[in-house]
Amino acid sequence: MRYLIVIGVLLCSCTGTLTDEQRKKIKQNMAEGEIKKVTEAEITDATYTWGRKLASTIEKQDRMLTNQTFLDSLASVEGVEILALHTNSQNLRSIEKQLLEAYSSSTGGENVQKMGTDSLLYTKPVFREHPDGSTEFLKALAVRFTRKQVVLSIK
Repeated sequence: MRYLIVIGVLLCSCTGTLTDEQRKKIKQNMAEGEIKKVTEAEITDATYTWGRKLASTIEKQDRMLTNQTFLDSLASVEGVEILALHTNSQNLRSIEKQLLEAYSSSTGGENVQKMGTDSLLYTKPVFREHPDGSTEFLKALAVRFTRKQVVLSIK
């Protein structure tokens, strides 16, 4: 008889419901697994938007891109790679070298480029303005995104 009461209590206490946190996690996983149809233009636009947001945050804290700890922590929080590209940097990819050459020879602005089939690169040059009004290219802020991250960020 005791065993029946214990089993009855156990069955009644296990209602099989999920907590709000578990429901939220399941919905999030379902949304991530959902197939989205987005155009290249939407992906590029989302990359610019996210890149500009990060660039604005970085410019407020570290305009000259010298605080590597800050850049690393921001990259970790955002789930991206943030780099300061110099013309003498080692291990640059060919697209990064081409962008640095272009920035060195002109006063170009921000840029988004594809890197392979699954990555995107947002770059923004950092210039020094001289007293005579001329500008000198110093380095470029580079943010590497995965294509998946950008697509998932599109609402």
